[in-house]
Amino acid sequence: MKRLLLLAAALLPTVLPAQGGRSAQAAVEELTAELNRQKAVYRAARKVVTDSEAYREARKARDNRRIRELLAGVERPDNQGLARKAMELAQQYEGDDRVRLLGWAAVNCGGDKGIVGEVVDVLERDHIDSPALDVLLEKAMVLARPLGQQRARTFLEKVVDESPHKLPKAWALYWQSVLLRRGRGRGAGGGDPAAAAKLLAEAEKLAQGHWLADKIAGPRFKKEHLQIGMEAPNIVGEDLDGVPFELKDYRGKVVVLDFWGFW
Repeated sequence: MKRLLLLAAALLPTVLPAQGGRSAQAAVEELTAELNRQKAVYRAARKVVTDSEAYREARKARDNRRIRELLAGVERPDNQGLARKAMELAQQYEGDDRVRLLGWAAVNCGGDKGIVGEVVDVLERDHIDSPALDVLLEKAMVLARPLGQQRARTFLEKVVDESPHKLPKAWALYWQSVLLRRGRGRGAGGGDPAAAAKLLAEAEKLAQGHWLADKIAGPRFKKEHLQIGMEAPNIVGEDLDGVPFELKDYRGKVVVLDFWGFW
């Protein structure tokens, strides 16, 4: 018993910092807040320049060189620096937490080829089975340009082939279908609408219950139900006074529908 207590005491300094340290989610939120702060500073500084007399005169004269000179003095957000910081922080975590920080770096690095390439290499090698890949794959097209089409396709194919999780596979299939529709798919399938539709159907099936399934179904619903001359689908809700209503109650009358929300 005494030996066990001594062993536990020896392990405590190692265990406690890991338990009491900052969570990966908190680190992501701090990085996001700092990036948003820098973006706000940039927008404010840029507005000062674009509101200046010198800028207006350059615009009036169509002096693009002068416009670039004026805007060059505005400090841009340090996307690459923050992405590198996220990659460094990722080394302090394991598993899905590491994937979330690496994904943040890839999505927010401003399209830096080196950073995106490094992140994808690590994810492909060590974390292809992580469910947290879906956070990165939601924005996979952000990676397409810095990675290059062939490298992006290879990564998506590896996710489809090796991920044991439905949502990352669904996102990878979805983006594969996008590449096929744009004529940049693999081999003879490039530009093949039928092959793209098959991938899309598989993605929708895997994504049931997630908004990706709604995203996929949306264009089909529009085509089948929201064309000019079709009867509008019924809408059930409450008005500003909390009184229940249905759109069908107004059939035969002129109705203006205003859809809005906060994002």
